[in-house]
Amino acid sequence: MSEPAWKKVAEAKQEERVSKIPKEWIIPSHLLPSEEVRDVQDFPHTSGLFTAEELEITESTASIVVSKIASGEWTAVQVLLATSKRASIAQQLINCLTEIYFDEALSRAKSLDEYFKKEGKVVGPLHGLPISFKDQFNLKGVDTSVGYISWCNKPAAEDSTLVELLMKAGAVPFVKTNIPATLMMGESVNNVFGRTRNPRNRDLTTGGSSGGESALVTFRGSFIGIGTDIGGSIRHPHGRVSYQKVANTFLGQEAVRSCAGPMTRSVDDTRLFMKSLASTEPWLYDPQAVPVPWREELEKLPEKLCFGFGMGDGRVNPTPPLRRAMEMTKAALLAAGHEVIDFIPTEHIEAMEIISKMWSADGGEEFQRDTDASGEPLHPQLEAWLGHSAECKPMTVFETWQNQQRRTVLQMKWLERWQATKELTGTGRPIDGLIMPSTPFPAIRHDGGYPHHWGAISPLLDLTTGVFPVTKVDLEKDVVPNDWKPISDLDEKVTKYYGHPKNHENALVGLAVIARRLEEEKVVAMMGEITKCLGGK
Repeated sequence: MSEPAWKKVAEAKQEERVSKIPKEWIIPSHLLPSEEVRDVQDFPHTSGLFTAEELEITESTASIVVSKIASGEWTAVQVLLATSKRASIAQQLINCLTEIYFDEALSRAKSLDEYFKKEGKVVGPLHGLPISFKDQFNLKGVDTSVGYISWCNKPAAEDSTLVELLMKAGAVPFVKTNIPATLMMGESVNNVFGRTRNPRNRDLTTGGSSGGESALVTFRGSFIGIGTDIGGSIRHPHGRVSYQKVANTFLGQEAVRSCAGPMTRSVDDTRLFMKSLASTEPWLYDPQAVPVPWREELEKLPEKLCFGFGMGDGRVNPTPPLRRAMEMTKAALLAAGHEVIDFIPTEHIEAMEIISKMWSADGGEEFQRDTDASGEPLHPQLEAWLGHSAECKPMTVFETWQNQQRRTVLQMKWLERWQATKELTGTGRPIDGLIMPSTPFPAIRHDGGYPHHWGAISPLLDLTTGVFPVTKVDLEKDVVPNDWKPISDLDEKVTKYYGHPKNHENALVGLAVIARRLEEEKVVAMMGEITKCLGGK
């Protein structure tokens, strides 16, 4: 039997990707880690392939990089070459890239250096900073396949609006990163580019749908990666801004909006991104962007904060690593003089029901159309959800309206409950933010699926949300206690799914802080305060 045509398309795309990596950046066979080597995070340090200068550049934060370029200590070309080399190594170890844009990036970096040399100043706050983009954003001249075979070999005629705005601020787009086909799965794997792996444990996922970005940023192959989120696609793998001219799934679906956001190495880098983007006045280019500049006064927090503490949703509790991260964060906040009160987001249960109906309102017609066009199969998890075999019934217009009204009612309930915490906080204000995990478990094994997650509240209710690191899985501390008892059948399923910390070895553990709508400045400031309390940089 001859090979299916769709496989030939995938093979050609992968060969094209390999051809764009300079030969001098190909890992020699004697240095290439075997498949038995799971942790490759430190490969740039141990391989001897990088100079001290290249390591210094790529280990720096975005804030340091733009500062050194602005002072003339580093050039845009110097930074780009070091970063592109590290991204190339990342690709060979963890398969995180889709489109390689090195030639175009080098041309732009050279022009930025020429401008700096001639004018003695930078073009904007991101001058010379290489930035990576999830393969949902258009870069002129290359594909935006979103993991679909049928979308390959159709290069974009123009850049996405967000790309244009970041370039206006001085950024240098240099690669695009892997995603799941359809963008609606918690692992970044597709028939075009294959599977992305976690650099800290290649047996584990980096989440989805922005998993390529999280892998690349974690490996220090990008300073800032731009992802999107409609149900946890940034928060699960790792600010909210609008975006236009992207290759989007669910095109025209506006009941719950996907939003773009940064994946960074530090809170300062998140602030740098948000302020820089706001300075371009995106509302003049994107009719969906809110016309609000970055409000520095809102970054000034009260001396004493009070956080809600969401240990699960009343039906499922966090598994040991996430519970430990929550307790560590609580202890650190209390020691710093802040307050914490219990706030179990039971509303998430209804939110998940509502948002799931919004995601599947077309009965899978879009997924089926775009895979049928090439003959490629859907991933088994997607097929079981919205493929032909699922026989999912589309919602009627009236059913859709009723579901959207249900969301409106839930928004009011959430607001009223949030406001009512004023009587409990001791600050005279409602809680400043809600701290909770975005999933009950850390990074999972490949093809594991998600039996449960807490990604629905933020996009459904349009709540500003940030994610901060806390710890990593501990093989001794994160064992399920012998006296553990489930609070529901689903809780038991989730805990059995987690199993043993060995199944998640070396996985990082982070938490989310959720605020109200349009409180980006406050969330960035709270992330900074929480990180400081935890002893972070």
